[in-house]
Amino acid sequence: MPKGSGSQLKRDYIWNTASSVMGALSLVLLQFAVTRVLGLALGGIFAFALSLGQQFQMIGAFEVRPYQATDVTGRFSFGSYYALRILTTTLMLVSIIGYAIVAGGPTSTAVVIVLVGVLRAFDAFEDVFYGEFQRLGRLDIAGRALFLRTLVTTVTFVVSLVASRDLVITCAVTIVVSAAALYVFVVPPARAMFPLRPVFRTSTVRTLALACLPLFVASFLALYLSNAPRFGIERFLSQEDQGIYAILFVPALAINVLSLFIFRPLLTRMATFWESGDRPGFLRVIRGGIAGAFGAFVVTLVAAWAIGIPLLGALAAADLGPYRPELLVLVGGGALNALGVILYYALVTLRLRRAVLGGYVLASVVVTALGWLLVPHLGIMGAGLTYVGAMLTLALCFGILLALAVRRDVAGSTPA
Repeated sequence: MPKGSGSQLKRDYIWNTASSVMGALSLVLLQFAVTRVLGLALGGIFAFALSLGQQFQMIGAFEVRPYQATDVTGRFSFGSYYALRILTTTLMLVSIIGYAIVAGGPTSTAVVIVLVGVLRAFDAFEDVFYGEFQRLGRLDIAGRALFLRTLVTTVTFVVSLVASRDLVITCAVTIVVSAAALYVFVVPPARAMFPLRPVFRTSTVRTLALACLPLFVASFLALYLSNAPRFGIERFLSQEDQGIYAILFVPALAINVLSLFIFRPLLTRMATFWESGDRPGFLRVIRGGIAGAFGAFVVTLVAAWAIGIPLLGALAAADLGPYRPELLVLVGGGALNALGVILYYALVTLRLRRAVLGGYVLASVVVTALGWLLVPHLGIMGAGLTYVGAMLTLALCFGILLALAVRRDVAGSTPA
């Protein structure tokens, strides 16, 4: 079957949707389960550990996936991508342990940070297989494997938490089961399609790492933009506030997932359009992604206004009545974040890595300044406004950069 056929694209959408929804639901269910079973304070600790784990996950992933999925000319082999991923995942684990030792020492919070970080390491490691499936035109295989592993991991975590009522034991059990699930669901289809052998050729791995380095720094800063409000809460507010913010952030996460499952299957197609000189096709994909993000924003905003507070409060067993304005602000920030991600993928396709990095650096400066100014004085609303300010800065930067790049390309291809 041709890689670009309608039936294959349909399968890609179905399984990418299933895995994206499962991934988002997993984060939500884990957060709600911890908050409901162990209370807001431990829910806040778990939320902070999860945000740190996601931050360090960027080291493990090294933002190779967009580069790998759009490497349609086969510049690097899977063995090279695999070798680099082994090195970066190892660095991720060392970094997590180092942070926990320096920041907390031998405390229960530090142990939770390490264990949650190890759980996130599975996501970083297996992503290299999913990137290769996508490059070969079989995103459906990646989506199916990710869906199954995430489902098993989530069920294990929730059942273990309810049975043990201990966060450390729950994380340890989930790590073991997640490792087994990765081996069962990911390895067999990967082995059937490409050799599972890392190629540690120093010059090649170094070239690949340097090619992805600007994207890694950009992605690390991108996640920092989302996590900076949490870091501000950790510094200036309480663990209970951390738990409340994590619950209110759920609809913003939903927008990102809804827009990404629409857009991500088209990533390789967008690169193919650009490489073949089909500029209208390239722009059509981007417009579709933006339309999808806007639709997700409208649906989420209406739902958040109508039933968001009572629903989230009931699920978390917490009183969220005073926080409707904060919820709506975060929904707006989620929409801007989704827009920024779509524009980011377009810039990556154009290989404008330094421009992307510049946008993230500017937005990081903005979010750091806003966090210090707003969170101590406005509390959770200050954290929400900090998030919105960062996402707005990023979306504006990326939109301007993309418009200039396309205009320059059109001008360069027009005969004098």
